[in-house]
Amino acid sequence: MPTFVGFGKLERELLSNSLLPADLRVSIIEFKNDLKAGFNLRTGGRLDVFENREGHLPPAAAGQTYYKYQVGQAHAGDDEPRGSRRLVALVDPVRTILKLFFTDAHYTFGQWKQLQYP
Repeated sequence: MPTFVGFGKLERELLSNSLLPADLRVSIIEFKNDLKAGFNLRTGGRLDVFENREGHLPPAAAGQTYYKYQVGQAHAGDDEPRGSRRLVALVDPVRTILKLFFTDAHYTFGQWKQLQYP
């Protein structure tokens, strides 16, 4: 039985780390390393600010920032050249990850799942 967090339109499934595909686990490690090093798209990393314009995730508090990270490459049939799999982390000013989210469908509302973190 899946576990859910949040409520209303922001309710999302909480994924156990033991259920994550191997490529997603590797991407989490890469994401954390890039975040620690301060890499972003302009410096060669896959890390960039996620603005949450559509409100798919809870609002960030003052001083907190969402960062997104591409997971894998595009697959045949993906609408976007970068693919649609993303990690998004809510990060505090000292680059500590507060919450971690994942989606297979970055551009579709309601597809975000919260990962057990840490």
